[in-house]
Amino acid sequence: MFLSLQKKAAAALPLLLIGLTACNPVQFSSPSVKTSNTPEESPTPTVTPTTTPTTTPTTSPSPTPNLRDVTYSNTVEASNNKLDIVLVVDDSASMLADNQKLAAKLSSFVSKLQSTKNLDWQMCLTPTRGLPSGANSVSWGASIYWQSNSASPNTTLGLVLKRGASDLANVFAQTINYVGAGWAGSNDERAIKAAYHHVYNGDYKYSGVSGCYRADAAIAYIIISDEDERSIGGDKTQQYYKDEFYELENEDKPQVFVDYVKSTFGANKRFTVNSIIVKPGDSACMKTQDAGGAKSHYGVQYAALSNLTGGGIGSICESDFGTNLNLFVDKIVDSLSSVNLECTPVGTPVVKITPTLASLSYRTQGMSIVFDTPVPAGSKIEIKYQCDATRTPSSVDQPQAEVGFFTKIMNFFKNLF
Repeated sequence: MFLSLQKKAAAALPLLLIGLTACNPVQFSSPSVKTSNTPEESPTPTVTPTTTPTTTPTTSPSPTPNLRDVTYSNTVEASNNKLDIVLVVDDSASMLADNQKLAAKLSSFVSKLQSTKNLDWQMCLTPTRGLPSGANSVSWGASIYWQSNSASPNTTLGLVLKRGASDLANVFAQTINYVGAGWAGSNDERAIKAAYHHVYNGDYKYSGVSGCYRADAAIAYIIISDEDERSIGGDKTQQYYKDEFYELENEDKPQVFVDYVKSTFGANKRFTVNSIIVKPGDSACMKTQDAGGAKSHYGVQYAALSNLTGGGIGSICESDFGTNLNLFVDKIVDSLSSVNLECTPVGTPVVKITPTLASLSYRTQGMSIVFDTPVPAGSKIEIKYQCDATRTPSSVDQPQAEVGFFTKIMNFFKNLF
């Protein structure tokens, strides 16, 4: 949202927009301101929940008027070590100091990504604002080029940073500095909407140009912001500036985003959303952020989305962001050993692994089943659980305002290739 000059007075130099969305590069000028366990012969699986359930689950739950039975069945593929990471970075005026900190503290995160055995990762980055795409329009969810030097913007590294690239710590630092903060029109922080459009315009089934999403890879989003979606998350009680309140639109809502990812990539797509935010209720962190001159807000919507997807939540007030991001690596790797469900299950799901593993525990986390030990390739996973029959997945429309324009852009790229 556009806030008063009291909140974020920041001028911006012109930026060069090269293409649009995840398949359309963007350039900025500088801103102003298993396990190896041997399968047992017993036909009865020994999968047990980490937390003992209060009721004993059965493989054939008794019908309940408001519940529906769901069965998930899939075989673990050997390619399940692939991970696509999307950084969603707040580039508003209040984030200038935080982004500089992020740029300086990413080396440990990069090192852990590189040292995580057999993790085939790649990464894209998008800001939380809409970028100009014409005289009277903006585009959300645009990927930007990774940068290797501060002398001048370049496109050599492309939109997708991959494992094995050289000098990664410097690339991360230069790119975050390149994104910067304090841009004009950046006061409407909408990380969920940006991620939504990043999916819409970067889906491998639709464009295939950017390469940000691979068909057989899990996805991990990392949101970094000192405010909530649309600054106050659509909650009038959190309003500080008179012009600060805006209603959340469909694309700003956590459950809508989850449903959209599932409808786009398939119900079995493994993904998490991780957040570096002012944690809800952390008044000390909020006070620290406010001392910078602009009002911060609790990241309520972002925390809800992270909890919903089994992601991690870190504090933006940590002195070293690398600590937060290293924790996210564990969550990200954990997501490779998880199964997404259609809903937050009612009761305790029943899990069966074939061939049976000697010992394996799991836990229900949001809309996911997370295994404490990775299930080896070739194993069949069957999960039976129940959903609230009164709730159906959100009906998520395609972004109508931009469809025609994006269709032209995609057709343009198709003609090139």
